[in-house]
This record gives sequence, C-alpha cells and structure tokens, in this order.
Amino acid sequence: MGLMSRSSRGTPRNSTRIRETRKTGATTNRNRRNSPKNPHISFSFKGVGRVFSWLGTLGLCLAVVGFLSVGLLYGYRYLTISPYFALKNLEIAGNLRLTSREVLDIAGLRTGMNSLLVSIDDVERKLAADPWVSAVSVRRSLPDGIAIRLEEKEPRFWVRHGGTLYYADARGELIVPVSAGRFASFPTLEVEAGAEDMAVRLPELLASLAASRMAVDVAAMSLVRLSPGRGVEVFLENDRLILSIGQEEWTENLGRLASTLADVTRRGELKDVREVRVHGSRVWVIKKGPVV
Repeated sequence: MGLMSRSSRGTPRNSTRIRETRKTGATTNRNRRNSPKNPHISFSFKGVGRVFSWLGTLGLCLAVVGFLSVGLLYGYRYLTISPYFALKNLEIAGNLRLTSREVLDIAGLRTGMNSLLVSIDDVERKLAADPWVSAVSVRRSLPDGIAIRLEEKEPRFWVRHGGTLYYADARGELIVPVSAGRFASFPTLEVEAGAEDMAVRLPELLASLAASRMAVDVAAMSLVRLSPGRGVEVFLENDRLILSIGQEEWTENLGRLASTLADVTRRGELKDVREVRVHGSRVWVIKKGPVV
C-alpha cells in the first residue's frame, strides 16, 4: 500500500511537467511562426513608404506652383500687350520753357506704349535731371493715362561764367547757357569778389524793388552789381540812372530811396540825376554834369 501510494502521487507530477513542457514548446513554436524571420525588413518597408508619400506630396506642390506660375506669366503677358492699356492721354502742366514735345522726349513717353510697363520713378528721375526742372510729379491713371506736373526754374538774370552767358535764377544760380533757339532778355548780374554771400538776398531785393512803388521803371534794369563796398547797385537803362543801396538796414534804405525818388520826380529834376545812393541814414543825390 505504501508503494502504491507513492507511485500514484508521483505520476501526476511528471505528467504535469510534460504537459507544461509541451504547452511551452507549442507557444514558442507559434511565436516563432508568427514573428518575422528578419525584423529589419519590416522597418525598411515602412521607411520606404514614408519617403514615397513625402515625394508624392512634394510633386503635387511643385505641380501646383508650376501651374500658377505659368498662369501668372500668361496673364502678365496678356496685360502688357493688350491695347486696353495703350497710352492715349498724356497730360502735361507747368511747363513754360520746355515744350510738351520736349517733356515727352525727356521722359521717354509716347502714345501707344503700354501704361503698365511705364516706370513712374524712372520718368520722374529723367525729368528731374533736366536743368530747367526744379520739381516734378508723375501720376498714372489706368487704363491709358499719365499726368505730369512740372515746376520750372524761373530765369531772372544773365550771368557770364567761363566766357559763356547763362540764364540764372533769382539767387544767381546758373540754369542753362543762353541760346538763339530759346532767347529771352534779362538784366546782367555781376558779383564782385567778396560779395558772394550777398547773392542770397537777391530774391528779397527783387521783391522789395517791385513793391517799393518807386518813380522809376524798375523793370528796365540792365545790370545788377553786388559789391562789398557799395552794396547793391542797380543800373536803369531807360532813365540812365544808378541806384546804390547799402545792405545794412535794407528795408529802411528802400523806404528812403523811394521817398527821395518821389521828391526828385515831383520837382521835375529826375532827368538831371545820375545816381541816388542810400547807405544807413544818409542819402546822396548825384546829378549829371559838373558837381557844384
């Protein structure tokens, strides 16, 4: 009984181990059958798939960009050759010395050009470089117009420089040489050495003379001379008269000069006067002929 009892208790343990061993072996076999033989191959296929997907997206984007570029190119070409944008209305204002034809030639504009191809900055730069032009503005009016507004320099004097006679503005700054094709008569301006700084007062001088109501024809000036010793000398050709004005107390001197000329004219003696000199509070009336 004792032997039978030990034998019967030992048998189940052995059979349990066998079943566990078989179960473990079966599970291992199934895992071996289900697991890939080379795991690196699976990861490689996934990487290649991502690359192809990225390349496909990139190709689609490039195709869209190319399509848009071609569309824009053809659209731009159509607009730049379309007669709808051909220049027809070219408006020019403010030109006195320059003719409208000269303005268009300087700007490089002509009717029939495509208005979209005209560079406004380039047109303004060309016109501003002309010596007659002091300011310019250009405006585009789609579909077929361009408006040009000019401010020209106003010549007030002739100035001799380097053997050539130039037009000069109210400050004595040179504009262009005097030519037969564009001739206009102006008083000559002479600036003596040491009197260059006085030229900045020339606009004030001209305005003051025009508003002083003098008894002489100031418009008949033939010569204006700036001198460090004698101030401003104005030569009136018609009256054969010289007006000498000191630069100190400029406004007061102009008032004294106007009063003196009015008094001399009232007495009928202007024709006998050769020079009126006003410096400070003193006024000299110098008559023609010998001084008594």
